[in-house]
Amino acid sequence: MPRRAQGGFTLVEMLITLLVVVILLTAGAPAFNDTIMNNRLVVGANSLAGMLASARAEAIARRATVTVCGSSAGTTCDAAWSSGAIFFVDNDADGALDADETVLKHSAASPGAVGVGLSGATTVRYGSQGFATTGANSTFVLCDKRGAAYGKALTVSSTGRASVATDTDTIPDGIVDDAAGNNIVCP
Repeated sequence: MPRRAQGGFTLVEMLITLLVVVILLTAGAPAFNDTIMNNRLVVGANSLAGMLASARAEAIARRATVTVCGSSAGTTCDAAWSSGAIFFVDNDADGALDADETVLKHSAASPGAVGVGLSGATTVRYGSQGFATTGANSTFVLCDKRGAAYGKALTVSSTGRASVATDTDTIPDGIVDDAAGNNIVCP
């Protein structure tokens, strides 16, 4: 009986295939890491924008002052925006969480090593009509270890609306600008 040839890979073919796969993965890993870091910044900015929009809506719905502040523990305002944030009905409109005031929402820290800072104010306070009474024309800056060139920013207008900051320079330099039109500075 004639012998049939066996199909499959030889050891040399398998090693060459594995070598090609390793080279492709090594070349693609840094680009994938940048994608992950970019997504963390976007998630942090979207989370913060959602929190500001929710606080503004609560101020209008409750016809009361609502304050948003950085909070590491979720129980007091300590301006630690990178560690999380809270918003609450601020009965006396003093920007501090008092014993008779309740936290309406607590947001955890930004994902990964994202630093968050607020320039121009320490809190954002919305009046009963949804206008920013404190924190208007301020900028939230989100950065990672790559610096301002990759940073994201949200500006809060006097109407209370939070919007994504862009590079508004006459000659764009690739760094987004704050509410005053200057390049952002990482916290």
